Amino acid sequence: MWIEEIINSKGTRYKYCERFTLPNGKTKRISITLNSNSRYAQKQATIELQKKQEKVLETLGINKVTTFYDVAMMWLDYTEPTIKLSTHVNHTLHVKKIFKYIDTSTLLTDITPLMVEEILQQIYYIENLSYSYMRSIFVTIKAIYKHAKRKGFVPVMIDFDDVEIKKKPFSHSDIAKRQNKFLDADELKDVLHQLTKVDTRIGLLFEFVSITGLRIGELLALRYCDYDKEKATVSINGTIQYQYANSSEIKRGTPKNIYSVREITLCNRAVQILNSIITENKRRALWFTGYEDKGYLFTTTRGNPYDLPFLNRMLKKVHIDGKNLTTHIFRHTHISILAELGVPLKAIMQRVGHNDPNTTLSIYTHVTQNMHDDVIVKLNARKA
Repeated sequence: MWIEEIINSKGTRYKYCERFTLPNGKTKRISITLNSNSRYAQKQATIELQKKQEKVLETLGINKVTTFYDVAMMWLDYTEPTIKLSTHVNHTLHVKKIFKYIDTSTLLTDITPLMVEEILQQIYYIENLSYSYMRSIFVTIKAIYKHAKRKGFVPVMIDFDDVEIKKKPFSHSDIAKRQNKFLDADELKDVLHQLTKVDTRIGLLFEFVSITGLRIGELLALRYCDYDKEKATVSINGTIQYQYANSSEIKRGTPKNIYSVREITLCNRAVQILNSIITENKRRALWFTGYEDKGYLFTTTRGNPYDLPFLNRMLKKVHIDGKNLTTHIFRHTHISILAELGVPLKAIMQRVGHNDPNTTLSIYTHVTQNMHDDVIVKLNARKA
């Protein structure tokens, strides 16, 4: 929608204009003139333009998409070829969540800011899901409605600025959750010891994550050609996609974003782990007829990269008081180790492939016990 000023002897008036595309491909311009361009007047113009568009469609005998669900399905189909599989899966899950609260027969024109706000409140305050998840649902709703606008099913966007969700204050449990995102040195040692007793190779895999900070998909996508033994580096340029169920074909996609493509230098222990894994892979290729070398480093007995459900099952066999063990906790642990060593924030971001400082800071700013102790030592050593 755009506004044109009309100045004449009677004063200034404002023409609110909108151009929309009809389902038959043609475009139509509609407008309404009001005496004000205030926020209230703009909302009134939005309502009147909506009515005008509906009248135009009715006059032409064109059936418009009537439900929000119809547009959501169209949006999923439209965006699928343009995005990663993992993103499409997330979009699909978000849409499923939205229609837990909205009936599939709800008309597109019946969607209001208040209705959207009530959905987000349910998700955030009642279901107690995370603020970031609630925001992602909100982004999905706006994207669907924007698609409806672009297709000409509504003349203008509804005023999503009216939707207000206040962030809950931090509680003691929230602080505890953040602390539980990483392992301290003793906990890491205990976890790796337990994992090694379950499966030595899995123990090495998670130790490698804890000293490199790779995402689990990035680690599983590592190939022999990505490892430069002389330079002691690995090139991070892919990720394993888990969404392909019941398929023997390995799906290797691009990393999370452009910042995820990077080369990282390995410490001596990381080099030892890789060399050990490579030696074991060669032994398997020689002695096990079922092993097929597909070029990947961290693999099962058949040569395929491990899948995420299997790794999660392995982690469930390990117990550390107060910690929820996930594949991601080892990546967070690496960030906390670098923070404890005093590595600058920018260097940590480059190593782990972050582009948003807040993502890194959520771990970086949680001072470990060793850093607390170091502060006391320095204070005690300080001369008065």
